[in-house]
Amino acid sequence: MQYQIDHADLSLVLALVRGRSLARAAELLQVDVSTVFRAVRRLEAALGVALFERGPRRLQLTEAGASLLAHADEVLAA
Repeated sequence: MQYQIDHADLSLVLALVRGRSLARAAELLQVDVSTVFRAVRRLEAALGVALFERGPRRLQLTEAGASLLAHADEVLAA
C-alpha cells in the first residue's frame, strides 16, 4: 500500500522550510514542537526517505525534500 501525502503533510514541509527549525515550524503551525517532530518522523518513515538533514540549529532539505517542497508549493498555491 502506497502512502498518500495529504494537505497536513504538505503544510508541515512548507512550515519546516519557512521556519528552518522544528521550533519555528511549530510556531507557524500553532502546535507543540513534539507534534512537529513526530509528524516529520512519521512522514519520512512512510515515504522511506529522509526529507531533511538535521543540523545543530537548522534543517536542510535533502533532494527528496526539495522534490516534495516543489509539489507542496504547486498544490497549496492552487
